[in-house]
Amino acid sequence: MSLLLSPITIGNLNLKNRVVMAPMCMYEVKKEDGIVTPFHFAHYGARAIANVGLIIIEATAVQPDGRITKHDLGLWDDSQTEKFSQLVDSLHYLNSKVGVQLAHAGRKASDALQPVAPSAIPFNSSSKTPKALSKPEITQIKEDFIAAARRARQAGVDVIEIHAAHGYLISEFLSPLSNQRTDEYGGSLVNRYRLLHEITLEMRTVFSGSLWVRMSLS
Repeated sequence: MSLLLSPITIGNLNLKNRVVMAPMCMYEVKKEDGIVTPFHFAHYGARAIANVGLIIIEATAVQPDGRITKHDLGLWDDSQTEKFSQLVDSLHYLNSKVGVQLAHAGRKASDALQPVAPSAIPFNSSSKTPKALSKPEITQIKEDFIAAARRARQAGVDVIEIHAAHGYLISEFLSPLSNQRTDEYGGSLVNRYRLLHEITLEMRTVFSGSLWVRMSLS
């Protein structure tokens, strides 16, 4: 047996092999309601049939205005949990472990009426200028990440990955280029990482499975 196809244990997660499908957005929610569609059953089911050990479901929004596009999956509402759970169950039936990447697109939410960010700095010259988040709004986003994690837990996922990369909201807080706040969420490295740290700690209180963070350090 090759090393790639041999079992591995990561923390409390036991995988049948080392083949992992990374989260890749497909933008296939045609009804714009964030709910899993037949496409997702076919798309992810094909990977499970092909013996992928861990399938991480694409970026799944924690708020409707936190979607990269309006065709993203979501777990911001209880109405989205049933189909999501059915998808997870179908992949488990095919003997794959399942994760989900929870995300907020921040200033890169292309279809949001008013994108938000740590500071009112647009992504580029053709982007909308985002609204700088107030502290109550930051608290609400944290609560929505935790609520989405609860729904993911109810759906039976084995892994939750917090999306803190690619210039989306949490990544925007990490960078001094996009985060020019002067409160406890900006300035020093510790302050810029505060939101991610708080989300991670609070999420651990509602999800006992494998909890990962996706970061890009380039």
